[in-house]
Amino acid sequence: MTTAEIREKYLRFFEEKGHLRLPPFSLIPEDDPTLLFIVAGMAPLKPYFMGAKPVFPGHEGEHRRVVTCQKCLRVGDIENVGRTARHNTFFEMLGNFSFGDYFKKEAIAWAWEFVTDPKWLGLDPDRLYVTVYKDDDEAYAIWRDVVGVPEERISRWDEDENFWPAGAISEGPNGPCGPCSEIFYDRGPGFGSPDETGPNTGSGDRFVEIWNLVFTQFNRSGPIPGEGVLEPLPQKNIDTGMGLYRVAAILQDVEDFYATDTFKPLIDLVAERSGVPYKGALSVSHRVIADHVRAVVAALSDGATFSNTGRGYVIRRLLRRAVRHGYLLGIKEPFLHELAPVVAELLGDYYPEMKEQLASVQPAIRAEEARFLETLEQGIRRLESLLAGLKEGDVLPGEEAFRLHDTYGFPLDLTEEIAAERGVKVDREGFERAMREQVERARAASAFSGDVFAAAAPALERVFEDHGATEFTGYERLEDEGKVLLILQGEAELDRLEAGQGGQVVLDRTPFYAEGGGQVGDSGYLEWPGGRARVVTTKKSKQGLHLHEVEVEEGALAVGAAVRAVVDPERRCTEKNHTATHLLHAALRAVLGPQVRQAGSLVAPDRLRFDFTHAAALSPEEVRKVELLVNRWVQADFPVSWTFMPLEEAKKAGAMALFGEKYADTVRVVKVEGSPDTAGILEAEVRSMELCGGCHVRRTGEIGYFVITAEEAVSAGVRRIEALTGEAAVRYARDLLDRDAALARALGTSLEGLPQRIEKLQQELKQLRRENEKLAADLARAQLGGGGAPAVREAGGWRYVAAAFAGLDVPSLRQVADEILERYGVDLVVVGAGGALIVKVSPDAVQRGLAAGQVIRALAERTGGRGGGKPHLAQGGGFDVEKALAALDEVLAGL
Repeated sequence: MTTAEIREKYLRFFEEKGHLRLPPFSLIPEDDPTLLFIVAGMAPLKPYFMGAKPVFPGHEGEHRRVVTCQKCLRVGDIENVGRTARHNTFFEMLGNFSFGDYFKKEAIAWAWEFVTDPKWLGLDPDRLYVTVYKDDDEAYAIWRDVVGVPEERISRWDEDENFWPAGAISEGPNGPCGPCSEIFYDRGPGFGSPDETGPNTGSGDRFVEIWNLVFTQFNRSGPIPGEGVLEPLPQKNIDTGMGLYRVAAILQDVEDFYATDTFKPLIDLVAERSGVPYKGALSVSHRVIADHVRAVVAALSDGATFSNTGRGYVIRRLLRRAVRHGYLLGIKEPFLHELAPVVAELLGDYYPEMKEQLASVQPAIRAEEARFLETLEQGIRRLESLLAGLKEGDVLPGEEAFRLHDTYGFPLDLTEEIAAERGVKVDREGFERAMREQVERARAASAFSGDVFAAAAPALERVFEDHGATEFTGYERLEDEGKVLLILQGEAELDRLEAGQGGQVVLDRTPFYAEGGGQVGDSGYLEWPGGRARVVTTKKSKQGLHLHEVEVEEGALAVGAAVRAVVDPERRCTEKNHTATHLLHAALRAVLGPQVRQAGSLVAPDRLRFDFTHAAALSPEEVRKVELLVNRWVQADFPVSWTFMPLEEAKKAGAMALFGEKYADTVRVVKVEGSPDTAGILEAEVRSMELCGGCHVRRTGEIGYFVITAEEAVSAGVRRIEALTGEAAVRYARDLLDRDAALARALGTSLEGLPQRIEKLQQELKQLRRENEKLAADLARAQLGGGGAPAVREAGGWRYVAAAFAGLDVPSLRQVADEILERYGVDLVVVGAGGALIVKVSPDAVQRGLAAGQVIRALAERTGGRGGGKPHLAQGGGFDVEKALAALDEVLAGL
């Protein structure tokens, strides 16, 4: 039975039991700052376990029975991946859930039916073992008396093994919790013996845990740590997790999940690419690569990008571990991107985003692995320099080992391996301490607060309960009347603000747009009889209350006061830039492909910035097409409309939903009523329609003019465009024309002839450089004594040439060193001029242990100066060249 067939059978089985089948959620949590990635099937459903009404978009009414196959990503046991048959980073978890509906009896009976019924999985009941929590007599009785499992195959275990969260009673956390019940499958004596691996622990390879039922029935309270109090929950829930890949290995009768149909094609390709055959559990590198590339493709397909913090750091670490294991197999060039289409083919039928995003994911992976292969070489050189200052028995500081890991992506195990060859140990504890500090920083950076006024939450909640969310009227007008409902100053709630004081003011209605969707908040002023306050910016609380950051200039502003709220019209130039951002997004997708997705934006009064997923820099022609397409939209002066509609209806109509945004059931759809002329740019029609709560122009012609000012990389797989609209765009274009005209005059040509004049000057410069190089070579030969051979010396068993020159720059010194090394067949050449020093070592001497970097550092220690480099070439500056050359014999003798 294929893995896909198992997945479908599970979903269909529980549909027949009255469950709603939900599609998989993104790996990136929508509204859970505690998680970098979805780590369990229940994670996206947390609110419903906590009592929220289980209402799902596109499905009428409440659904208290749900079934899913959820993609998950965990890296807590990353070091065990490839070394055991139980650890994955990316995996699929099958789950059936009850939110206050059925409980233990039904959950247990259905689990057994699905696992044993020949219509479904048909596993032999005699090979199944069950565990329960030690005090869960109810579950024990159901397994024994209702299902009919013999007592000798049911065992009781404590809170560390059969309670969720593990150890919750004595260690916490407080909150919903409950006992667990697990099903294990006995794979037989070929995988171990009962004395070695028991069916209750989940360890070993013979007894495989395939099913875990969590009975969420208590609320834990009390000291942490300390014996907690378990109080029954008013709503009892079921949370099931079934390991898809573990079951697949059993049903496909293979050694472990690495040999199943979703892993084997990848491992076969790794073996073919490396020329190293796969040998099962002995081939850790094959397994790590197959596992990690799946995780990287899945995460990138869901919108993650490589970075140095948060989830981007996790994905980068996975890719680098995979590249490192490829390196161990002898693969010294990028190859993981070649596996990405295989991952998409294996998983893309159920996770279509893997196929849809492959065009952007594959080049992003290639760019990242190529970059890491370069830094891997740099890391090796850096480690060599660190070890050069240590002797056998010394300890490499953990901070240095972590710096290698963090800067170069250099794995700790590789650092330890290379250090051990020199008799040097690595301070692992120091490394782990530095790693923990980095992880905490990454987690802190990834935790989205969601409410910048969390300290004042009680006051905001009270106002929201009494008055509801702020009524925003800024789509229609820039002035309105409002009533002051609340005044805050930090955490403090005030009755009034006097002249000279600042704070945050909540109105019942306002024309001020609150920062969101990339658009900056409005500024302006509030007026009332005898007073005035300047509004610096506007933000929004999670309840939907607009908080005006004010500074009172005249009078006193009190709670209950009626005010006139006026938005600065210059600030509302954001409307031009926001609509232009939508047009830019549509144009990029039209020119580059539908895999382009927004990855961030800034809509300010004076400019716009748009980040998007794309692996490569845009060519000048692509930039021209995008810019021209937006300007044709502008010139057509199409109407811009917006309307509110149900989310699912908007999506069906083709509205673009931005990745990572959480939308309400009713959304605002902004649409440009027309398609621009695409002649000479594209063949297809292009339209713009997005879900957006921001402010927009009424017609595209109001934008005036659009110009791209910059296109650059933000991170691997993410590009950024900066642009201007309206008068700012016109001024920018005028400034460029004036600058080019001035340059043309300075070069004695016209504006039209400027490119040809610059090209001619470049050719003349190249010719002068060639002549200069020839003169420098002639000068060097003259200083060596005409055409005569230089003096070849020997020290420490190394044959070398050393010479000082006058009037040569560093490139010329390199050329001289190359020429001497090639012509005279020595091991080492050291040449210098004007404080610069070049050290060149022959390939044969490098193989015999001579390193140019080591030589130049030793010369610097003895004579002053600084320098470093690779084994075959090093350079430095600040040397007394004559002293350095005189010290060569001593340095070489000491190596």
